[in-house]
Amino acid sequence: MAVVKTGIDGMDSLFSEGGYPSGNSILVVGGPGAGKTIFSMQFLYEGATKYGENGIFVSLLEHPEKIRKHALKFGWDIEALGEEGKLTLIDAVTQRVKKTDIDMKVARRGLDMSHLLGILEQTVKDTGAKRVVVDAISALALSMSDIFEVRTEMLRLSLSLAEMGVTTLIISEAKRNDIGTSEFPVEAFLFDGIITLHLDSDAQKRRLAIRKMRGAKHTLGSYVVDLSEDGIKIIA
Repeated sequence: MAVVKTGIDGMDSLFSEGGYPSGNSILVVGGPGAGKTIFSMQFLYEGATKYGENGIFVSLLEHPEKIRKHALKFGWDIEALGEEGKLTLIDAVTQRVKKTDIDMKVARRGLDMSHLLGILEQTVKDTGAKRVVVDAISALALSMSDIFEVRTEMLRLSLSLAEMGVTTLIISEAKRNDIGTSEFPVEAFLFDGIITLHLDSDAQKRRLAIRKMRGAKHTLGSYVVDLSEDGIKIIA
């Protein structure tokens, strides 16, 4: 089985094969402050700098400039990687792709799944990306009329990503603390894996658990997430 190493200290050892199964689409679920965006960006950064795997970050919630500035706090120069063609930021907040990020023409139109998949497919072809992050799928679900439409479009996203041959982290915002522990969002069962990040407000600690990972044996349990100036480290 082909494996994609996360490069995150302590994370790969939680899998028997030493990383995510290549091509899996993995839902990263958690509430505000749990560390979802940092965890996912670190996956892209390590891929681009350590393993020679280009990445794509699709932002549905924040302008790319804010993401770049936040990444610099951890010493991750996302702008430099973008100039080298190793990491592309797609601005889906303002429904456009910046020329500085990717050389392609995108029609200005409403944000929907077809538009998003069209941009992603072309970007994967143009950059040879192997890793993708979508932050956050909850923003797309807000524009859908009912649960059936959410399930249909999320399944479409999962299948399309598999056809592109990329390993993807799809961030989902949890509305309650029990999401990802005793309950799961409707889209959880449509993807290959589920990783939960939880902020324990009483203990003031972040915790991570792998709830599901198709095609890979993994350890069960809840692990402390140490967030420092260098990024995330999983303490098993």
